[in-house]
Amino acid sequence: MPRILAILALALAPVICSAADAFPLKEGDRVVLLGSTLIEREQNYAYWETALTERYPGVTFRNLGWSGDTVFGEARASFDPPAVGYKRLVDHALALKPTVILLGYGTNESFGGPAGLPVFTKQLDKLLDDLAPTRARIVLLSPLRQENLGPPLPDPTAHNKDVRLYANTLRRTAQKRGHGFVNLYELDGDGSWATPAGPYTDDSMHLTAYGYWRSSATLEQELDLETATWQVTIDGTTVTAKGAKATVTGSAPLRFDVIDTRLPPCQPPKDASLSGVERVLRVKGLAKGKYVLKIDGRPVAEANAAEWAAGVRLTRGPEFEQAEKLRAAIVDKNHQYFYRWRPANETYLFGFRKHEQGQNAREIPQFDPIVEKMETDIAKLRVPAAHKYELAPQKAVEK
Repeated sequence: MPRILAILALALAPVICSAADAFPLKEGDRVVLLGSTLIEREQNYAYWETALTERYPGVTFRNLGWSGDTVFGEARASFDPPAVGYKRLVDHALALKPTVILLGYGTNESFGGPAGLPVFTKQLDKLLDDLAPTRARIVLLSPLRQENLGPPLPDPTAHNKDVRLYANTLRRTAQKRGHGFVNLYELDGDGSWATPAGPYTDDSMHLTAYGYWRSSATLEQELDLETATWQVTIDGTTVTAKGAKATVTGSAPLRFDVIDTRLPPCQPPKDASLSGVERVLRVKGLAKGKYVLKIDGRPVAEANAAEWAAGVRLTRGPEFEQAEKLRAAIVDKNHQYFYRWRPANETYLFGFRKHEQGQNAREIPQFDPIVEKMETDIAKLRVPAAHKYELAPQKAVEK
């Protein structure tokens, strides 16, 4: 009897998955980012979206973040009752027919403290129930730990205890319902650094460009995505490459063509030397002296023969420039879509003053072909291009 009960309990238990179960993305996936300020501001930096776009072809993204929002959709209500805001949240998400949803709530709700947890949990379940008709793979994102930036900002220690409570609730809900979970609470470790490249946030709560860049790596790690690695080793005419295809085309000076498997992750906005990108070129058998590496005729690195043999880390070049162009194109696309679904004068177009300018609402769908064209451009821009590398003695380059 105990054995039968154990089997029944196992059969009836919820399916527990990791965030990685929602990935890899596949051709035709529509990813909807839904949540509050953390989600809305990502569209202005697009480090998350760029990282995923580089990895997966044929995937589109829609950002439905709304600053100050909660699982009740209160910020979306505008001049209407909160229930209307919630309906807008759900209706818009369903209308997009997402196949994957990244859901980021809990920050604003955490100010309700332990007493607010039951209400938050109940409404979170309701939201997930109402999103269930999409049959999308859902990943819940934890709220961020409030960063300690020191005076005059308040010490966030007490509030972070509440943030952790809400993060843990999201984790349990994800496990109970078989959704993925991404832990962003531990993004900054213990919340302090000796020599940080810059604050993760601009006010202890909202991520800076650097914070979004750093959190994109955390997101990929939590989704169990393979770390981007690029290593090319040349020993005479023998080439060993990972993350790229390389072919030697000449000697004296050494010339070789390289095309990446995928674009490198974006460089951080402040200091490229802090990049976590493992992009190393090794060239063995060089005579003593200094050598300059050029890519497409432009110098990008300089080192002596021993350093090239050990491996030189590349932190700039046309591949990085293309990745940054891709990110800029995604930001532009996000802005165009923002104008589509949240026009600045929507009260006059769709609200209680539409009797004044409502006739102009017909222009809003004109953003659709603009966004689609930009997505076509993004699809082309994400594809790595071939580049010509040349490694020559420094003196020869100077001549």
